[in-house]
Amino acid sequence: MNNFANPAAAPIITGVRWSARILSGLIMLFWGFFLVASLVGDAARSSRPLATGDYIILVTLVISLAGLGVAWKWEFIGAVVTLAATLIAAAVNWRVLVFPPALIPFAASLFLLCWWMNRTRRINSASGLS
Repeated sequence: MNNFANPAAAPIITGVRWSARILSGLIMLFWGFFLVASLVGDAARSSRPLATGDYIILVTLVISLAGLGVAWKWEFIGAVVTLAATLIAAAVNWRVLVFPPALIPFAASLFLLCWWMNRTRRINSASGLS
């Protein structure tokens, strides 16, 4: 299979891929800073005891950030892990889908779109439809 059978699609796929990578990199830096900052020092003490839902959201946030990192190499797997973690967090508390956390599933959707476009292009080039 020739990955560059349709030269018109290659720049679009590359643009979507790098948009997803830049956005996910910024998301991982932003949320990673706050996660590390909350683990270091005394200023991040909770004003109330954390409930089970709080722990679930925290774990799904870490999983979704890891999924974004995995998506840099394996777009489909990383996007699915990120979206699944986001759905679990949204089932616990729907407000995780409000901006700015909404950027996490958006970045995962960009990775999924990129994977689908690349897969479709390869299938079309293999069948001679390009």
